[in-house]
Amino acid sequence: MRQALSASGKLFTSKRVVETRSRSQWKTAIFLVVAVIANSFGNLLLAIGMDGMPSFADTPFPHYVYLLVANPYVIPGTVLSAIYMLAQLSLFSWADLSFVAPMIASSYVVTALLSEFVLGERVELERWLGVLLICMGVAFVMRTPCDTKAEEP
Repeated sequence: MRQALSASGKLFTSKRVVETRSRSQWKTAIFLVVAVIANSFGNLLLAIGMDGMPSFADTPFPHYVYLLVANPYVIPGTVLSAIYMLAQLSLFSWADLSFVAPMIASSYVVTALLSEFVLGERVELERWLGVLLICMGVAFVMRTPCDTKAEEP
């Protein structure tokens, strides 16, 4: 938080700095949620769509492309993946890579839940322990500022 000394020698904080930082935190949180949800559900739709596709090696390429485009899950999954990428790129424009990448890793948690409860995959204990480690890492990173380059001494 930016602080300065008043004429009387008292320390004060600029209200504008606090408002800007609060707005930035909300913007960062919204873009992170969009990225995590778009990535997780995009991957879910792509997995569902590709599960019904024939083997790439055994299908003529033009026919395979046609099947991809005609698949009702692949195009929406691709759109969600594009939204994820745009949200992530936007985050990189104001937040540190060392903040964004670990925070977006929370999509692995959502993906594991979707895999278990939507796709019916059997997620073993070791995978859940890995998900727990990811949650702990995200919790640590969440406590740090999203942009350390902009801080002044």
